[in-house]
Amino acid sequence: MIQLFGCPLSMGANDDGLKISLKYLQENYGLKLKVLDEMITDEKDLPNLKHLNSIVKTCDAIAQYSYHEILQKNDFPLFIGGDHAAAMGTVSAAAVHYGEIGLIWVDAHTDINTDQTTVTGNIHGMPVAALLGMGEKSLTSFLNDKPKIKASNVVYIGLRDVDPPEAEFLKEFNIKHFTYQDVKDKGLDFCLKECVDYLSHLKHVHVSFDIDSVNPKLLPGVSVPVKDGFTIEEAYQVLSEFINRLPVSSMDIVEYNTVHDKEDITAKFTIQLIEDMKKLLEKKCG
Repeated sequence: MIQLFGCPLSMGANDDGLKISLKYLQENYGLKLKVLDEMITDEKDLPNLKHLNSIVKTCDAIAQYSYHEILQKNDFPLFIGGDHAAAMGTVSAAAVHYGEIGLIWVDAHTDINTDQTTVTGNIHGMPVAALLGMGEKSLTSFLNDKPKIKASNVVYIGLRDVDPPEAEFLKEFNIKHFTYQDVKDKGLDFCLKECVDYLSHLKHVHVSFDIDSVNPKLLPGVSVPVKDGFTIEEAYQVLSEFINRLPVSSMDIVEYNTVHDKEDITAKFTIQLIEDMKKLLEKKCG
């Protein structure tokens, strides 16, 4: 059974538009899902870790819910965000439940900064690093204290904005990645086959899809737009290919931001994507 849940996490991106975006989809498009509240608590105002305590509290709630209420019941968690920091919770839950998992990060950004490398201090740029066990310890310890993923089990596709320290991490850990320029140069089919082959030895894979992986000219309703990017057709091909050809056991769709949207283009895409992915997953999961 596919269980839809979400959280309007906004503090990781430091963008208040995310606070109201899930509710907007519920009220205007009839989206039905379990919504976990963003939790606000006392902060120490750390410039390199903005809203740290509140994000830790919120991501812990996401991890606990996904683990105890979905995965432990042998259901499939489909998470709708909110900013990408939430993946620290969703991926942690999948990793603790299943053991070794693969992680596919479909995003314009690598999100592999730490508190030592970040320029903005926004934690939604740190989840992959945290899942690898790097950086601020409270971000690496959801459900248990172990790193949740191995660098050799991570794949990126669609990258268009990589900070210099992040490029160093990709090189240092030999992380498989395809920029959108790679997709244009080598062809999407080639890049997808490489990703699938690379992770095909695993029994469980988590797909984390950031809507900003799509060209913002087509989908403007995102928190951190980057020029160029997937077409809508390519985004569907990417997700369909992974779901059909890999043992995808959990998934995120994040960073829809109604405040930056135009004529509800991104809202309509997000609703359609959720419905289509749900059907695809139900068909595969039986």
